[in-house]
Amino acid sequence: MAAISNSSLNNGPKKPGAMNTIALKLSQLLISSSRSKPLVASSKKTLLVIDDYLPFYDKSSGSKRLFELLKLFIGMDFKVIYLPEDGKAPQPYAGELQEMGIEIIAATSGKSHVDQLKERLNEFHYAWISRPTLNKKYQKILNKNTKTIFDTVDLHYLRMLRQAENEGNEKLKRRALKTKKLELALALNSHATVTVTGIEKDILEREGIEHVFVIPNVHFLNPNNKNTPFEERKGILFIGGYKHEPNVDAVKWLVEEIMPKVWATDPSIHLTLLGSDPSEELLAYNSDRVSVPGYLQKVADYFYENRIFVAPLRYGAGMKGKIGQSMEYGLPVVSTSIGVEGMDLIDGHNVLVAESTNDFANRILQLYQNPELWSSIKNNSIKAIEDYSPAEVTKKLDKLFKTL
Repeated sequence: MAAISNSSLNNGPKKPGAMNTIALKLSQLLISSSRSKPLVASSKKTLLVIDDYLPFYDKSSGSKRLFELLKLFIGMDFKVIYLPEDGKAPQPYAGELQEMGIEIIAATSGKSHVDQLKERLNEFHYAWISRPTLNKKYQKILNKNTKTIFDTVDLHYLRMLRQAENEGNEKLKRRALKTKKLELALALNSHATVTVTGIEKDILEREGIEHVFVIPNVHFLNPNNKNTPFEERKGILFIGGYKHEPNVDAVKWLVEEIMPKVWATDPSIHLTLLGSDPSEELLAYNSDRVSVPGYLQKVADYFYENRIFVAPLRYGAGMKGKIGQSMEYGLPVVSTSIGVEGMDLIDGHNVLVAESTNDFANRILQLYQNPELWSSIKNNSIKAIEDYSPAEVTKKLDKLFKTL
């Protein structure tokens, strides 16, 4: 790991710029109330990572991103300690982290994980904390000398506002605006704030937030990719965790409105909906034209056998891991502008983009029936994920930590 500067940012909140007064006042309440004890000197810098649970990398895009970041942190020579908010260390995930050299602070029969953390507050040089609720809780607990990094994962308020607009939901809109004040306050109180896309970075900077860094999903081509030709593939694929509302909305739109128009032209096209935690409502889509297999540990063959991948996301925020995952396997994608947001993809070059039901159905058929277009999109999409390689993301991380 490159040398990390010992110069620090102010421990108090940053200057607000265009920040509204309410968010600034809220940020004052988040300042650590713990003692400012000197941190333990060591040959390695210690990085505390906090998320809701261990990274279930095979079940959600956010977990996959964090799992890959943990590998990069180890490669940067950090001593990494992981605290799951649920206090649990299930296998095989715990064992894999421990094999990487990562210590897990989990609850025991005699002591909670939080109590264990409080006994070790002078060990952590940095704290990488995911999501607003966890930052709200742990920023107040940590040693004032620990440099806090607020990983937004996605801007929650932005996702909620988009959902409220899509549904015409005024109650959700009010909740989104309250969440916005919290997220901005947390960013004010953090030494650095991380977004997954440049779009969200720009949004925060327009709100007066400084020290914002883009740390995207990590993607790399699968070295064992099967180069299955166009004519040997059939079917349409979607993948997503169904506890995430944007994925549920996308599947409903796809099955109930988009695919009937596709099937009117080609009734033989089969749709597979991969992903964890499908509800009874989604499982009811199982038919001769639709498969909902639920969580599967190994999904590679689905990406090799299907002809195209679809992601009809109507709201959301952040970088959509399912898009990059499909490109890792060389499977061409049809999505929306929300779906491809933040990846610098170009409609007609390395992806196809559609917004309405009719356009989405037409784009599916266009890509499904045209081998020349399919090959072009496939080859260009493979090149598009080079910017998200482990080496490129490590450079971004190195730049972030050098500022702390």
